[in-house]
Amino acid sequence: MTPTESAVTEIWTELLGQAPPTTHDDFFELGGQSLTMVQFLARVEEQYGVELPIDVLFTSGFTVAEVARAIDQGRLEAVGEEELAELLKHLEGMSDDEISELLSEDA
Repeated sequence: MTPTESAVTEIWTELLGQAPPTTHDDFFELGGQSLTMVQFLARVEEQYGVELPIDVLFTSGFTVAEVARAIDQGRLEAVGEEELAELLKHLEGMSDDEISELLSEDA
C-alpha cells in the first residue's frame, strides 16, 4: 500500500466509521453517501492541496487505489505548474542570448 493509499484508507475509516477498507473497495459500496463524499473531498483538498473533480471519481472508480492515484497525479501536476512558473519568472530577466546559452549548456 502506498503512503497516499494509507492516508485515503485512514480518512475513509474515520468518515465511514468501520474497519479499514482494502485498496479495491468501493466508497459507495461501503456505505458512503454524497455528504460523506463531499467531506472526503474537503479533507483531501485540506491535506494535499488537491481538488479532485467529482467526475474523475465516478469515471475511474471510487476505490482507495483510484483515489490515491488521482491525488498523486494532482500533486504532480501542481508541482509541475509551480516549477514552470518559477522557470518562467527566472527567464523573464534574461536576454535571448543568455537563454540560448543556457539551453545549449543543458543539451
